[in-house]
Amino acid sequence: MRIAPVAVVSLLALTSFAQASILVLSNGDRLTGRVIKQADGKIYFHSDVLGDIVAPASGVTIEDRPSSPTSVNSLVGLPPPSATPKDKAATAPKQPSVVKLPVTPWTGKIEFGYDNSVSNDVRTINTVFRADATRTVRTDDLLMKARFLYSLSGEAATTDQYDAEFRWRHNLSDRIFSQSDTTYDVDKIRQINYEAQENAGLGYRVVKSLHQNVDVGVGAIGQELDAVGIQQGLNYLGNFFQDYTYQINGRYTLTEDFSAQMSPEDRARSGVVTDTGVLQTGSDRDYDYKFHTSLQGKINKHLSLNLHFEYEFDNAILDPNARGSQRVTTTLGYGF
Repeated sequence: MRIAPVAVVSLLALTSFAQASILVLSNGDRLTGRVIKQADGKIYFHSDVLGDIVAPASGVTIEDRPSSPTSVNSLVGLPPPSATPKDKAATAPKQPSVVKLPVTPWTGKIEFGYDNSVSNDVRTINTVFRADATRTVRTDDLLMKARFLYSLSGEAATTDQYDAEFRWRHNLSDRIFSQSDTTYDVDKIRQINYEAQENAGLGYRVVKSLHQNVDVGVGAIGQELDAVGIQQGLNYLGNFFQDYTYQINGRYTLTEDFSAQMSPEDRARSGVVTDTGVLQTGSDRDYDYKFHTSLQGKINKHLSLNLHFEYEFDNAILDPNARGSQRVTTTLGYGF
């Protein structure tokens, strides 16, 4: 009977068609699967072994696997009419090796915004500088961010703030990750000389798709604070965080992140509230929350126009009128 060989031939042909591409990494490793799309200098590839991955287009090549890697005649026991041992070696499919997740280079964006306006004979100048960079090293996602804000109204500074952040997320599974987040903040107008925090937490990816990602998590924070009128020293807080990314299309991207933290213990406060001249004494718990959303519109491969909205509230500020702040800024960005 010839039924069994014919079934084998059909099964092998279907398998070869389903795995139509080979992704060759810069180190020579090979992944079988299919190309989802190519955009912004990156290749989105579905690997049969590793699932969905993203690789820089400049560091990889794509090879199409032949629809019939070996002769059909050879599968039923008949050698090809003119095949030689050398021909057989040339047409034999290359087997992918066991590979590690690729190490991608740093990618990011530098933004700058400037506004100079006059209202009621008072000149207001706003300057914004932002920078961020991300990198994936196997199962680790790294993020670095920095921000500088400065504003003048008339001859007086109304904003003088800068901060930096380094975040390390280690993927424990496809959905669960651990997180270490280190931040440093200075706000001269709101009289925070410095605030250093180290956050250790655990997160979960609620949504993970090609266009949308939603992450939530909780953690614990160790804090060192030096602010005018606030008891200095170490403190600890509980933390909740959430971030969202939506790739609307190839040109527009919406991002949003929110964090809230609170200390279970009170911190002593004593000093003059400058706006009212009232001496404030007592104690209160430290808590703060931050909300930030941005819309990026790409002009070309490197340039983008970015709209940011931010709201921040920090109870570790002596003057109650200065604890909350919000701003809308527009920046021109350069991506790398």
